Amino acid sequence: MTDKLKLHGGEEVDFYEIKPGIFTLVRKDMVENILKGQIGEVELPAESKELGMEEMELLRKLNGINFSERIPYNVHKKLSPREREVLSKLIGKGAVKIYKGGKYSKTGVYDIKNEVYKMLKGSKIDAKELSIEEQLERDGYLIIEDAREAEKICGELNKEIRAGDIIGTRGFDKRFYVARKSLFVTLFDKVKQSMKRGANNVSDISRELKVSEPAVMVVLEIMKDKGDAIEKRRGTYELV
Repeated sequence: MTDKLKLHGGEEVDFYEIKPGIFTLVRKDMVENILKGQIGEVELPAESKELGMEEMELLRKLNGINFSERIPYNVHKKLSPREREVLSKLIGKGAVKIYKGGKYSKTGVYDIKNEVYKMLKGSKIDAKELSIEEQLERDGYLIIEDAREAEKICGELNKEIRAGDIIGTRGFDKRFYVARKSLFVTLFDKVKQSMKRGANNVSDISRELKVSEPAVMVVLEIMKDKGDAIEKRRGTYELV
């Protein structure tokens, strides 16, 4: 088989299911050459090119661990030496990162990249949804659509809200915009300076600062609530 595939060591291969229960082993460069010959120069999805079966299995295992328990020390105890090597490769590729913030500022916690998480969710692998609290801990902000969910979260985070560690507001669109104060303080001046340079909508500010649009939206809505900005029309803001 190695002769037929012309494997000399170091080549990347993938398994593909061509019929239920029937798989084929193909060199990745051969797949790309075939596609180029049939439909011209194309860029295969990064995930397909970069993540092999072994890496997907490790992601599945990592995803099955509660976010709050993904502290490196705890995770490493659950992995074999080979799995630790695979995890290191995933970190090198940016598929997994060590988030250090909030209560994880000292220990760190393994976080699966959003794009990779979406790929897991869309595959046959059961991706585990993060709770609202875990999303806030990971991203530093939340946009909540449901009033009852917002009330529930406020109750659970009441201590931090009263201490001023979590701030938020309800927008005219009836959505609730919530952020950790540390995130708001970090982004406030950056957003303000971006607006002074002429950016006045969520997309432009997001692009200039290389920050996600939802995060920018949360900061702008809180700025509006504090009287630092006004919304001239939907999605377009102006400093006061």
